Amino acid sequence: MLKEAWEALKKAWQELESYRSTKDHMILRDAAEKGWLAVNEAVEALLKTYGIEAKTYKEKRDHLLKLGFDLLRERFAAREKFLHIDCFYEGLCDEEFVLRELDKVEKMLREIESMIEEIERNKT
Repeated sequence: MLKEAWEALKKAWQELESYRSTKDHMILRDAAEKGWLAVNEAVEALLKTYGIEAKTYKEKRDHLLKLGFDLLRERFAAREKFLHIDCFYEGLCDEEFVLRELDKVEKMLREIESMIEEIERNKT
C-alpha cells in the first residue's frame, strides 16, 4: 500500500547511518529529504483512496483539511517545513534533529497505513 513511502524512509535511515560514519552534512540533508518524500508519498496514497489526485503540497494540505484530517495536515506541513525546507534547503539541522524527525515520519506512515486499511475495509 505504501511501498514507495516505506522505501523512501528506509533510504532515509540508511543515509542517516552513512552520515554517522562520514559526517558529510550533504548526506544528512539527503536523509531529511528522503524522510519528507516518505511523508509526501504516504499522503498521496491516502488521498488516492478517496479518489483524489493532488499535485502540489498546497492541494494536499487543502484536501486533508476538507477530509477532516486537520491534525494530519498540520503534521504534513511540519515535516515539509522541518525536513524539506529547513534541513534540506537551508541546512539547518543536525543528526539529533533528523533522527527525531525520521521517528515522527515512521509514526505518520504507520498511522496513515492504518487509516488506508480502515478505509479499504469500509468500502467493502
